[in-house]
Amino acid sequence: MSRYCIRMYSSDFDTDQVRIGIEVSRRWIWPYAHDAESLRRLIAKPGFDPHLWLYALCDDQVIGFVGAAIDSTSPGKPIEATIFFPRVTFGHEQASGLLLAAILDVLRDKQVTYVTGRVTTMCPHELRLAEKAGFAFHDWGHKMYYAYEAEQGKLPNSGTPAVHLDPDRDLQSCSRLAALWYKCSIDWCRECLQAHHEAGIIAHLGARRDGELIASCLVAANEIRPTTAALYYIYAPDKPSLTALLNAAVNACIEHGADRLIADLIHEHRAFEPVYRKLGFKKVADWARCDKLLTPSSKRRNTGSTERD
Repeated sequence: MSRYCIRMYSSDFDTDQVRIGIEVSRRWIWPYAHDAESLRRLIAKPGFDPHLWLYALCDDQVIGFVGAAIDSTSPGKPIEATIFFPRVTFGHEQASGLLLAAILDVLRDKQVTYVTGRVTTMCPHELRLAEKAGFAFHDWGHKMYYAYEAEQGKLPNSGTPAVHLDPDRDLQSCSRLAALWYKCSIDWCRECLQAHHEAGIIAHLGARRDGELIASCLVAANEIRPTTAALYYIYAPDKPSLTALLNAAVNACIEHGADRLIADLIHEHRAFEPVYRKLGFKKVADWARCDKLLTPSSKRRNTGSTERD
């Protein structure tokens, strides 16, 4: 019998949260998790609420965590929150339900009436957990991962090939295109691209027309699994320029020694799905939004310590 204790955030748990996040995400097609630095930035943000990060312990060892954030509210309007579904170590999946129930109770205490989140087929346990807890799913496919496997071989260049960009000369032009992808400011994108270059990339590629940069993408390795690479952003106005970028990106990844290239199809870029398929990319994950209405509970759960077989 395992005895799980649910505890509120403490800085003593930071190292365990990083460890568990990385350990769990290694099973995914695209691993992602906070490292120590990004977790410190999260905790340092104004409004960070330690009551909204909960941890499951078994025999005094942290084996999982869950988080939430209350969205900015206006007087007289319902309070909404975003939930980040539990991550637990292998063999302790049963603790996920305890963590989710506990964080929902905390949100009820804070008068939250509506909770949203995101789920993906990349994490089937998370899907089952959300469904069991009564979340409804919406907008399947609003975000998709497509993958090209290196074993498929290099792609032939067609039309005008993409070129490698100069990070000093082309960074501002790339930032303007990246802003169309990220839906963020040009200044934010420039800082983001500079950080990627400083950390190390596989390729920063572009396509020009009449001397003007019209399309670009940045390819870099996954920090947790370096043999998997991704298009961290890709913007192209049409099929020919997109095809040129993808051909060059695939070939750069293979030359770099990556086993797989992941493409993130989101927003209007989903319209180019047939281009990816034609080149040999295959869909490997779908994303959906999920939500749940919260009602006050007349009977509180005991989240201090709970026993389960």
